[in-house]
Amino acid sequence: MRLMKKFFGLLIIFSVAFASPVHAIAAEDKESFFPASLQQTDPQRVFSLGDDTELGFSQLGKWPDKLCASTADPNCDFNDAKWGVKTIEATAVLNVCTEQENEDCIESIEIARDGKEFSALKFEKYVAAGTCGPTASVGCAFPPDPSKKLPRGGKLSIWSEVVDGKVMPIKYLVTYSYAMNYDDENKYFVINSVGLAIRPMKEIEATRWDSLWSENGKSGIQYDFQSNVEIKATVHLSNKVVGWFKARMQNVDIQISKLSATNNRLTVSAKAVTIPTFAVKRPVSELTSQEADFAQYFGYGKGVSGGEPGNPRIFEYLEYWRPKLQDIATHVKTNWSLKSTRWTSENKCLNSTDRVLGIVSTNSMGYDGNPPKFVDGFLNYRVSGFHHAADGKTPNLGTYDLVLQSDAARCLYGFSNAPVSATVSISGAGGNQNLTSTVVNEKNGWLKMTATGFTFSEKEIKVKITQESAPATNSSSGVASTSTTAPPAQSPKPKLKIVTCIKGKLTKKVTAMNPKCPAGYKKK
Repeated sequence: MRLMKKFFGLLIIFSVAFASPVHAIAAEDKESFFPASLQQTDPQRVFSLGDDTELGFSQLGKWPDKLCASTADPNCDFNDAKWGVKTIEATAVLNVCTEQENEDCIESIEIARDGKEFSALKFEKYVAAGTCGPTASVGCAFPPDPSKKLPRGGKLSIWSEVVDGKVMPIKYLVTYSYAMNYDDENKYFVINSVGLAIRPMKEIEATRWDSLWSENGKSGIQYDFQSNVEIKATVHLSNKVVGWFKARMQNVDIQISKLSATNNRLTVSAKAVTIPTFAVKRPVSELTSQEADFAQYFGYGKGVSGGEPGNPRIFEYLEYWRPKLQDIATHVKTNWSLKSTRWTSENKCLNSTDRVLGIVSTNSMGYDGNPPKFVDGFLNYRVSGFHHAADGKTPNLGTYDLVLQSDAARCLYGFSNAPVSATVSISGAGGNQNLTSTVVNEKNGWLKMTATGFTFSEKEIKVKITQESAPATNSSSGVASTSTTAPPAQSPKPKLKIVTCIKGKLTKKVTAMNPKCPAGYKKK
C-alpha cells in the first residue's frame, strides 16, 4: 500500500521549475516541471525530493484488494477487525462544508495579491485523482458513518478566482484529508494525520499522464504559485488533532477557535515557499547499492524516488547527492501545505495532548522530523539543503517560521505574562552565521518567529526567547517600587568579523564571531 500511495502522490508532488520564482511586477503563469519527464528509456530511476502532503484520494478498507463502498460493505468486517493484523483503514478527502455536513470540511479558500485584502475563491467542482476516475467502482468515495466517527470520503475540490465577472485561468486544487485507522477496542475510527495542500493548476482539454486529475477528456496541470500571492484556508478540524504541524509556507498566521463539541475552526494564511530541489536519473542496471537502498526505502512511482523532507534519513540522502551534484539544486518548486505530526517532546512545555501547540515551516530540502529541541535556553532545529541554485553561483536562501502558543514559550523559561522578545540565529558547521532578517511578534496568543535570507548546507536554527524583568514590588504597600540605582551593566553584544576566502577564481565572504573558511578555501 505504501508504494501505491507514493505512486499517486508522486504524480503531483515532484513539481519543480527551471528558473527562480517570478516577481510580482512581471508575474507570469509557469507550468511546474515533472521529474519523471527526464526519463528517456526504460528502465530508469529518477531521484528527487519528495513532499509532505500527497494528493491522495478517498479509500476505505485495506489496500488493494479489500476496498469498501461503505462501512456496511462485507469487505469491511468490523467484527473481525484487529489493529495491526486486520486493520481497516480510511483516507477521507473532505468536502466543502454544507448545512447538513458542517464538520470535518472546508469552509472557505481565499486569495490576496501584493499584500492587499483577501477575497474569496469560488468553489467550482469536485474531481478525482489517480485511479479514482469515473471507471473506479469502489474505494474512491464513501458515505459518512457517525457511529464510527467516520466522515464522508469525497473528492478533491477545485476553486476559481473570479475578477470582474471573469474566471481566471489559474485555478486552485484543494486537498484536505484525514488518514484514519479503525480502533477495534473503542469501535470507532481515529485520526492518524491531517493534510491540507493547495496547488495552482490550469484545466486543459486533453488527458495527460502527469496531470493532477483527469476526467471526461480534461486534465488539471500543476503550475507554480506566483510570488505575490497569499492564500488563506479556513477548515473545520477534529479537536482530537493536537500537538505540532509541519508546513511548507512562509509568513504563517494561524487562528484556532472552538466550533462545536467535536470540531475546531482552523484558519491558516501564508505565502507559498520556493523549495530548492533536484532530479537526477540513473539506469536501474547501474544503481549503486546505496541508491538501490534509497529507492527501496523511500518508494517510487513512474520511476521517481523522492526523499521525504522530514524523514529520519533525509540528511543522509542529501549528503549522498550533494558532492555528486556539486552542491547545486538544479530546479525549484513552490508549495503551500500543512500536515499534522506525531511529534513528541521530552519537554513538558513542548508536548501537548489537548491542543494544537505550534507550526514549524521551512523551505529547506531536508529538516528535522521532530519539534524544536530546547537545549541550554535555545530552541534548536536542524535543516539542510544544497548551497547553490541552478547557475552554480547564486546561493539558495532559506526561510524558517516557528509559530508557538505564547504560554508554551513562557512555560519554557518560567516567564510571566509580560511581553517577550526573541533572537534567531543560524549556525553552520564552521560556526558561520548569515541572516538577512528576523521577525518576532506576539498576537492572539501566538508567538511568531521568522528568519529569512540564510544560505544552506547543514545548519542549526537557534531561537532564544527573552523577557525584561518586571519592576520590584514593595511588600508593605503592594506598589511597584522604583530605584535610582543604575541597572547592571550589560555585556556588550559580540561583534561579528568578516573574512574573505578564496579557491581559485572563487571568492566567498564568511561572517561570524570566529569565521572560518569552508573546506577547500583559503583565507585571503
